[in-house]
Amino acid sequence: MSDSRIGVMFNTNMLKGLARGRTRHEAIAFYEDAARRHGVTPVFFRIEDVHLPSMRVLAYVRQHHRYVKQSMPIPDVIHNRAIFFRTRSLKKVESLVHRGIQIFNQVNRYGKMTIHDLISKDAALLPHLPETLLATKSAVTSMMSRHSSLILKPDNSSIGKGLMKLDWTENGWKACYAVVSRKYGKRWRTQHFHEHTLPPIVIKRITGTRYLVQETLPLATYEGRPFDLRVSVQRDHTGQWQVAGIVGKVAPQHTFVTNVAQGGTVYTFEQIAAAACPHLSYRQMKQHIEEVSLRIAQTLSDTLPHMADLGLDMGISKEGLPLFIECNGRDQRYSFREAHLIDTWRMTYENPMSYGIHLLNSKHPVG
Repeated sequence: MSDSRIGVMFNTNMLKGLARGRTRHEAIAFYEDAARRHGVTPVFFRIEDVHLPSMRVLAYVRQHHRYVKQSMPIPDVIHNRAIFFRTRSLKKVESLVHRGIQIFNQVNRYGKMTIHDLISKDAALLPHLPETLLATKSAVTSMMSRHSSLILKPDNSSIGKGLMKLDWTENGWKACYAVVSRKYGKRWRTQHFHEHTLPPIVIKRITGTRYLVQETLPLATYEGRPFDLRVSVQRDHTGQWQVAGIVGKVAPQHTFVTNVAQGGTVYTFEQIAAAACPHLSYRQMKQHIEEVSLRIAQTLSDTLPHMADLGLDMGISKEGLPLFIECNGRDQRYSFREAHLIDTWRMTYENPMSYGIHLLNSKHPVG
């Protein structure tokens, strides 16, 4: 092992929080603990702190009870936890890769349609996917003729922002969506409409932003509320994909959105499985979800390079069939903390450190 450091790349706000000891959802101590056990040192920085001509970086390193900023050679292996919105930053990352630096999770934000199309190429995964189209007025009305419930979601958003739902009722179609105002904050609204006349708010959103329209998956429910599962799939010290953990997210009473940031409640998978699918074997259900999740991760990483850390949102049908909802390229692991699954939460930091060491010891580049 030529280098004894693992770089961890953050965005500016997270790095400011690190210096102040306030990192919110990132458990930096878990990175430190895992690195200590394996005899390496984690160093934290932004892409803006990289100086390409000298191949050096200004990085934070823990000394005693605080972090100090030091100039040092760029680490040979970097775990990317930043999202890059500027072309300049992306080109800088690419320059590092061209110079032999191994960066895993180099790109961690892909459009939902891109992910869906890639997974669809594996015939074995098709039964686990909802019918999905790019949302245009004609595509939405076409889907309405085949399905009684649809989800519309922005192609490139996270934490449930912008989601809309269309449902057929005995009185016709209705749309459910959120609006935000300074006076009332976020409020959910319902609007009834005719099949061939979509509500103006729906037309405005799908024409102004790239949206997907999907059939609503026939999911099992928990106490009458929709739920899904966050499945953390990561590469470990062997370089192979493993399921680090599974946790459930249940939507509030007033909406269909399960995201914790939108008011969803976290439960262990065992709690949910026992109540939602009492007629099914928990062990077999868990095994099936893990098998499908690992196949999805492998299918994606066969095409998309440098993947090592994914958070998959999966559902379960009433019959126990795992159903794919979406893929998160930068898993916000705190759902495990909320469910008091501390060992699992810790493991989601252990695996990236272990995989980084695997790359340091390996002669093969990230793939």
